[in-house]
Amino acid sequence: MKPAKEISNGDKLSPPQSAGWGQLVPTRWRTVKLGEVCVSKAETPNPADAPDSTFVYVDITSVDNVSKRIVAPKELIGRNAPSRARQIIRTGNVLLSTTRPNLNAVALVPPELDGQIASTGFCVLRSGEQIDSEFLFSYVRTPQFVSNLTELTKGALYPAVNDKQIFAQIISLPPLDEQKRIAARLRERMAEVERARAAVQMQLDAAQSLPAALLREIFASAVARRWPSATLGDESQVVGGMQKTPDRAPREFHKQFLTVRNVQRGYLDLRNVERFEVTPAEFERLRLHRGDLLIVEGNGSVDHIGRNALFNEEGEWIHQNHIIRVRLSQARLLPDFVSEYLNSEAGCTQMLEKAKTTTGLYTLSTKKIASLVVPMPSLVEQRRVAARLDTELTAARVLVETLETRLAEIELLPAALLRSAFSRQNE
Repeated sequence: MKPAKEISNGDKLSPPQSAGWGQLVPTRWRTVKLGEVCVSKAETPNPADAPDSTFVYVDITSVDNVSKRIVAPKELIGRNAPSRARQIIRTGNVLLSTTRPNLNAVALVPPELDGQIASTGFCVLRSGEQIDSEFLFSYVRTPQFVSNLTELTKGALYPAVNDKQIFAQIISLPPLDEQKRIAARLRERMAEVERARAAVQMQLDAAQSLPAALLREIFASAVARRWPSATLGDESQVVGGMQKTPDRAPREFHKQFLTVRNVQRGYLDLRNVERFEVTPAEFERLRLHRGDLLIVEGNGSVDHIGRNALFNEEGEWIHQNHIIRVRLSQARLLPDFVSEYLNSEAGCTQMLEKAKTTTGLYTLSTKKIASLVVPMPSLVEQRRVAARLDTELTAARVLVETLETRLAEIELLPAALLRSAFSRQNE
């Protein structure tokens, strides 16, 4: 297999006529409708007629629209069969979700699911004698096919297509032996892409786990357990921000305004920053200073409760009421040290405990933030820890960004390969 970088940077598939795809029979590809080369639907059973019998059910959630595979079929008994469980599927059938066609949830039925039952939310494409099933499977994944179906749903309240619209789609069809060669070549190249994608995904997963491991190594160590501690409210000013309302639209005295989406765990995301109208008095009270610690008070996911980042920007900024500002005196606690502790497993656990409410929600307040207990080693030790973490966490973040970029490049390859394979070069 070629390295992921080589694959993503220029290992282009040749058009079907070239040596990369095998020598085409010198005849024109013919244009047909899918309905002309796919056979009629099979029987439509009702599993409820055999209430105690088990069957395997494939619905839309069973299909991974990235790998284009059936990954999570369900084993049910007849009495529990949903009303949509009405289509017998056979090895080599192509399942195509009729809802949200832009997501291209398609899959090829494997031998182990032969004779099982699929949802009527799929259009089941059963290849006839004129079309190879793997060639058909490749065709319904092409960008052009997906685009054509997506266009049919524009303006609709519910983005869906029906079987009739799918069977009316046009396909350019080479001779059957050439279909098999193209399908085999695509299968080989897609396998290469999948191996490259899996390798980079594994590297990315490992890189994404590095920050938590680094923080755990320091703040859960035997040395850290001997550090003295302090209550955050005793060492800082803890204040809330300003509520976002329509009448705060920028007019005369507006400032850059940080919202929850800007405050990520360990860094500020400033790609999309709003501006907010304030009075001079409000600005004086809420203006952010370099070294301020910004903590998110709540989030839909408990994993993000209390995430924080340091503010070290130039200019005039304020912050939203869903962000709590902590301004340390810095005589005993350094902002970057406290920030890293609160983003560690120990800090997150403590904040999550304090964020619990009697109603089952999770939210922080200035009072809860002020009550947090944080480690307070010597300033020399704090600087040493913060410097090490800054270097190593920055390197980890760069690595994650690099791998994310590489993964995104690899994920573009299947569409490029399919586009090339289905170009009509022999007209």
